[in-house]
Amino acid sequence: LSSNDVDQKYIAAFDYFNHGKFNKAARLFESLAIQTNGTSKDDTVQFYWGMSNYRFKDYYTAETNFTKFLLNFPRSPFADEAYFLRIDCLYRSTYRSELDQKPTYNAISVISQYLTENPNSTHAATCKRMLKELNDRLDKKAYDNARLYYKMEDYRASRVAFRNILKDDAENIYREDILY
Repeated sequence: LSSNDVDQKYIAAFDYFNHGKFNKAARLFESLAIQTNGTSKDDTVQFYWGMSNYRFKDYYTAETNFTKFLLNFPRSPFADEAYFLRIDCLYRSTYRSELDQKPTYNAISVISQYLTENPNSTHAATCKRMLKELNDRLDKKAYDNARLYYKMEDYRASRVAFRNILKDDAENIYREDILY
C-alpha cells in the first residue's frame, strides 16, 4: 500500500481481488486511482475499485465509485455493468417500508431512467423486478400509514388517508383492502 511502484500495486490489487480479499483490494485500487489518473489503466482501476467495495458489501461507497466512473468514462467497456451495479447498490441501500423512503425514491428514479435508456439490456428483467418490489414497498408504507388511523379509531382521518392513497396511486396493491 505504501509502495510507489504502480505496476506492483496493480498486480497486487488484482491478486487480492481474485482471492476474495476485497477490502485490501479496494484500498489498493483507491491509492492506484490517483497514480493512474489519465493513463490507459484509469478506467480499469476505477471500475475495480467500485467492484471491490461492492463485493465487500460497502454499497454506499461502491455506488459513489460507480457514479464517478460513469461520469468520467461513459464509453468504457465496463460502463453498462457499472450502471447496473450502481442501480444494485442503490436498491440494496433502501430501507424497510416502516422507515424513510427517500433512498427508495432515488433508486426508483435511477432504475426508471436505466430502463428508458436501455430497454433491451440483459439486466432489464432484474431492473423491472427491483422496480416492482420498490413500488410495492411504497404501497405498503402508504397503506400502513393510513391503516394506523383506522387502528386508532380516527375513522375520518382514516377515510381521508385511504382516499388520498387511491387518488395518488389507483393501482395500489392494497386497493381491495383500502376500498373495504
